[in-house]
Amino acid sequence: KKHPFDWQLKHRLFLDGTKTKFSWIIQTGNQIKKEFRVHPPAYYSGYKLDVKNDIQSKFIALHVGLYWGIGVFIIKDGDTIDVMCDSKEMYDILNSKRETNDQIISDKINFTNLFIEQRKLIINYHLINDDNNPASELVRWF
Repeated sequence: KKHPFDWQLKHRLFLDGTKTKFSWIIQTGNQIKKEFRVHPPAYYSGYKLDVKNDIQSKFIALHVGLYWGIGVFIIKDGDTIDVMCDSKEMYDILNSKRETNDQIISDKINFTNLFIEQRKLIINYHLINDDNNPASELVRWF
């Protein structure tokens, strides 16, 4: 009998962010989807999403990139996602080596963990050199 997730795919999720915008790239085999967004003004969220720095923006990019990938049916239940982090701080937080008191980061981790659990995703975090992050080009150019 086949395992229910025999059709699962493997994706690479690259992400980056600045105080004003963020980007993500989902690479699945030869298919690449590139997206970027501008952070909405803080008052839209009642100042809950008042982005102060690049690391907060990267966590927002992780959350939105996963959510978007699921929403457009690129990422499906049971898929494996290699999250490519170009920030040691982010990598350490995601691997639970470090706690954070940052509310935005904590919220994004909680939402991301809900997706992972609900969708039975297999997530692997990788630390990459920022020179090897194609999402950086998107966030810097637009």
